[in-house]
Amino acid sequence: NVGTMVRTADAAGFAGVVAGDGSADLFSPKVVRSMQGSQFHLALYEEDLKKWFEDVKQAGYPVYGTQLNPAAKDFRIVTPQGGFALVMGNEGRGMSEELLKQTTANLYIPMRGQAESLNVAVSAGILMFELADALNG
Repeated sequence: NVGTMVRTADAAGFAGVVAGDGSADLFSPKVVRSMQGSQFHLALYEEDLKKWFEDVKQAGYPVYGTQLNPAAKDFRIVTPQGGFALVMGNEGRGMSEELLKQTTANLYIPMRGQAESLNVAVSAGILMFELADALNG
């Protein structure tokens, strides 16, 4: 999933990807294979997400988390201005409560069918392309 998300971020025009504590190693052979060369097109970082959230918000950009929760916002009502950060949680556990409380807003993808959730890489792809399109008008 991590390599697929990096490749998708590249395809959607993102500048970089940050992996937080507990994420897969960005440079493990399996992740590198699934990135298909996108690691040469974007900045890749392994950082403390709490500190990174502070830095992004201090620079004036919103940090959008992802959450399967009725209190989260439908991603379709969000219109980023000037840039944004998108945080995807762990496939099984989602984002930690601590990080969810530090975001600008937490987003969800409305589903029409009966599925309980989507694969994290699929969700990331939908959100990356849709939010980037909203940003670019």
